[in-house]
Amino acid sequence: MQTQFDIINIDASFRIQAIELVNQFFRQLNAMKLDGVFKVKPRAAAKMVDIYLKLQGTGKIIFAGVIIDKELVSLLIARTEERPHLEEEKILYIDLAVTKRGRMKKGYMNALLDHTESWAKKKKIPVIELRALTDNRDAVRFWANRGYSDFYIRFRKIV
Repeated sequence: MQTQFDIINIDASFRIQAIELVNQFFRQLNAMKLDGVFKVKPRAAAKMVDIYLKLQGTGKIIFAGVIIDKELVSLLIARTEERPHLEEEKILYIDLAVTKRGRMKKGYMNALLDHTESWAKKKKIPVIELRALTDNRDAVRFWANRGYSDFYIRFRKIV
């Protein structure tokens, strides 16, 4: 039986839970070997959540989550980017998408993405982009299964 859940716009009442979920994501990134230089800074989660809370209601971001019994179990954070030099003019850039450990594979992120894609269509934003670390195979597989494709390669060199 499918659990009933709501997708809500995150507000200050969910600030602590949002920070905890973003911290989970950042800890996962920091645990990857990667190139030895890439690390998310301490307190980055609180700063990111607070920035998006300030932008909530501007019509330029998505800061949405899945709530079950007052618990934030999945979160998606995205922002619009203006690209006046390109035909697309505007994109929606997903900064972060995370589901709480132990709550994955229940359709929460798919529901958040359906919500996000619908929002982008209503706003006439033709493209959604995001970055996924190549070492994060689960994420790469998830995004590919959702119909997202690799579009460009971002190169990196330690100097």
